[in-house]
Amino acid sequence: MLKAFGLEVVKARKINPIVQILLIIVAVLVAFLISGWFISLTGGDPAEAFTVMFKGAFGNKRKVLETLLRSAPLLLTALATVITFRAQIWSIGQEGQLFSGAMFAYLLYRIFQPVLREGLLLLTVVVIGGFLGGALLGLLSGFMKAKFNVDIIISTVMLNYIVTTMLLFLLYDHKYWMGTTTYYPRTDPIAESSWYPILTSDSRLHMGFLIAVGLAILIYWILKRTPYGYDIRALGANPIATKFKGINIGRLIMITMFFSGGLAGLAGAGEVFGVHHNLSMEISPGYGYTGIIIAMVAELNPLICILVSVLFGGLINGSTILIAATGIHSSITFVIQALILMSVLICRALMKYRIRRIAHVG
Repeated sequence: MLKAFGLEVVKARKINPIVQILLIIVAVLVAFLISGWFISLTGGDPAEAFTVMFKGAFGNKRKVLETLLRSAPLLLTALATVITFRAQIWSIGQEGQLFSGAMFAYLLYRIFQPVLREGLLLLTVVVIGGFLGGALLGLLSGFMKAKFNVDIIISTVMLNYIVTTMLLFLLYDHKYWMGTTTYYPRTDPIAESSWYPILTSDSRLHMGFLIAVGLAILIYWILKRTPYGYDIRALGANPIATKFKGINIGRLIMITMFFSGGLAGLAGAGEVFGVHHNLSMEISPGYGYTGIIIAMVAELNPLICILVSVLFGGLINGSTILIAATGIHSSITFVIQALILMSVLICRALMKYRIRRIAHVG
């Protein structure tokens, strides 16, 4: 299309990494400026709204710790996205895998709590259950792709609906998981002895945050330094060449989906046993989908995901007091998240490519 106007798209010269970082910061600021314009259209004051959100997220020590708490599930679902997208496996199943992990962890809690009662052993069972719940769901999509070439996007999205519908079925009936003293779709409270350990006495921040950060560092090392990481990068760079190198692509897809699902499942277990202390649909306001945005903004870098997760955790945490303080609905955070993603992607495209006029010979 551009050729009709005598133009073509070519790769740009490599830009200094410091300049790249500065341009990304500018892109994020542009996203906030556009968000401010949307806020002004609703009759709100953008400066007041952003001030309230910032103070709500980072105004004091307690709010900072609450922001870190919010960032833990976001980081885990972002990491789940990183390892699949690095291999060009376009999984959108992080939300369903989060709920699957939460359900499996809660199921094992119900089975083993009367026997183990409390302590490290029961906590270990819960964490493993969370991982396996998400991992098995991810493996199912990976198996369908590897054996029957079922599109990953379609299978993961469909499984999201299946898992959430199954959870609603279990939560809306006293015969199953609905609490014995409530008519609201949630389980009875988790015994306090089975809660995730709290990191500081004056906050809700639990060990799940440390698990998430530790896994981010581990995944960065795996992708950079191990044969499995090389296989993932090779599959993402050139699937055809990867096949000719003797790598079993079907097996690699299933393994990758297994671990990706497990990471998202850990996020679900953390929300049930570390934050809400019961199982309900409220454990995730879309953490799985937000994790995809975070991974894209972080350019699929596990370490940068830590910083971006804290930023997005701050947006979510700060928005909780937004409507009370300013009358602006907290849904503006979804607008900001989308604009950040769009701005960063456009910025990266402009850094990697440029448009030039086609040179005419003679």
